[in-house]
Amino acid sequence: MPDTTITEPLLNGLSPQRSREVQQRIREDGDGDVARPLYSAAVEWTSGYQTVSHLAGGRTIEGDEPVAYGGQARGASPQDLLLTAVGNCIAATCIGGLSAQSVTVRSLKIHVSGRVNFKAAYGVAPGAPGFEGVDVKIEIDTDQPPARIDALLEKLLPTAPIPDTILRPVPLSVSVSHGGAGA
Repeated sequence: MPDTTITEPLLNGLSPQRSREVQQRIREDGDGDVARPLYSAAVEWTSGYQTVSHLAGGRTIEGDEPVAYGGQARGASPQDLLLTAVGNCIAATCIGGLSAQSVTVRSLKIHVSGRVNFKAAYGVAPGAPGFEGVDVKIEIDTDQPPARIDALLEKLLPTAPIPDTILRPVPLSVSVSHGGAGA
């Protein structure tokens, strides 16, 4: 088993040594679980619009719709979760990439917003029922000149997996299994 002891100081809460090790493992096994991890979630309906998403490691996320749409606002809406996924992914991409370039980040805040076409979602009008667009605004304070950070972010942002998934067509396959008395 490899030694996972961190012997160098952290930069932005990350170990540059650990990051280099992960990058090397990806290079060595480009089709392995580190290079191409499988993520999964089991989303279980509980009542009304409420759900509980079960993630790896025993983590859970509660979902619900806002009161204005018939929910009880007891959890994040699907739209909240998508925007949060975009923001979290961009934050991880920024921190990981900037840390690899020895940039100290003093603060980072990602603002993500978008309008959803509920006219189409509720069948009131034709059209695409999803987000009409997603806007991202990044607030960042570092120890480097803004021009250097802008140049680094220009290279880093296209490598963020979640925004990339939204930007390109990705196959979605759905299978249905029936249980209970109606099966």
